[in-house]
Amino acid sequence: MKLRRLKPATFSGFRGTRAAPVRSATTLAKALATSVAAAAVLSGCQVMSPVQTTVPYQPADGVAVDLGAVQIRDLVVVSRAQGEVGTLSGMVVNTSAQPVTISFAAGVAAVSVMAQAPADKQTRLSGVPGTAPVTLPSVDAAPGGIIRLTISTPAGGASEVSVPVLLPDGIYANITPAPLVTISP
Repeated sequence: MKLRRLKPATFSGFRGTRAAPVRSATTLAKALATSVAAAAVLSGCQVMSPVQTTVPYQPADGVAVDLGAVQIRDLVVVSRAQGEVGTLSGMVVNTSAQPVTISFAAGVAAVSVMAQAPADKQTRLSGVPGTAPVTLPSVDAAPGGIIRLTISTPAGGASEVSVPVLLPDGIYANITPAPLVTISP
């Protein structure tokens, strides 16, 4: 058996091995410059778009109210229709050592309803076992609308807020008004 020697392959238009590394370095430099330019252009978008965590907002359906040692979060009114009874829903946190009476006034007649916030605790306005929900006798707006509530405490003063009125659906489906007390003559 006789071995043959093979000739090295030659490519047209290619001369030696020095041109290939020069072309690769040039291509690499152009790709790097393009990447840096794209990063600079795209990072400019951030200048006009502030980071969302630096913008205060309400991450829930309801509103927040601070009255000294009493904070109310996610405050909404749950009602079936305009003119009907509305139940307040939200979390009340009392950080003081004494119980606090909170007054809620709504509507043209500004009928006030009261709620007790136990000392150094949190409680729900819509009622928890052993407590009745806080209800407004009549809501001046239909579900999907907004009513103005004046909320006050003896030590924290008063605050007027716009509160959304929602249907008793979804997470609010179990929120029902307290039974109305009627006195027979």
